[in-house]
Amino acid sequence: MFGYSQIPGVDFSINYAPVGNDVTFRVVMVLQLMFGLYAVLLDVETAFLYRNLEEIYMEIPSGYKEVYQDPGKDTVLKLQMAMYGLVQAARQWFKRLSDVLITLGFKPCESDPCLMYRVNENGMCIILMYVDENLIAGSNTAIDQVTDKTRKVFNVTISSEATEYLGCEIHIAKDHTCGSIGQPHLYKNFEQKFSKYC
Repeated sequence: MFGYSQIPGVDFSINYAPVGNDVTFRVVMVLQLMFGLYAVLLDVETAFLYRNLEEIYMEIPSGYKEVYQDPGKDTVLKLQMAMYGLVQAARQWFKRLSDVLITLGFKPCESDPCLMYRVNENGMCIILMYVDENLIAGSNTAIDQVTDKTRKVFNVTISSEATEYLGCEIHIAKDHTCGSIGQPHLYKNFEQKFSKYC
């Protein structure tokens, strides 16, 4: 049993996964300008597969029935890890990533638990979490330290510079005197869609 065949209150009780909001995203950009921080994107591949679950059982998929020697119609499988399609998978992933970041010395922001921060001898480091796409801002040394330790736990890809996040283009001047966030592709789509009416 998985996905939308799960029954609320029976197969899951909480399924909400927090994600960073747009105001927090803009605050991170302001902090980047104020303190001259660099930013990269950390994308966790197959993020939902990294979290253990409470007890969840499922029917044996038809393709795997041949593997089992006459399992019987009452035999089921116990899921050991979260998987895509489970209602609670995103929330479980958020808990897993939060736990890892806390062990690395990060603290959640009181106003947005998806914004985590750390200040140490390498300077300030901020992580804005949005499921498996994470914006990391800080000094180069602080970013390198976090990404190196994160690579030991998860399979990740890291961009050399954060130029796009959640569909927004990010432009920060080299001297950090100004910056902008925009969605020019949306304007082009609107222009193509509605230009015939103008």
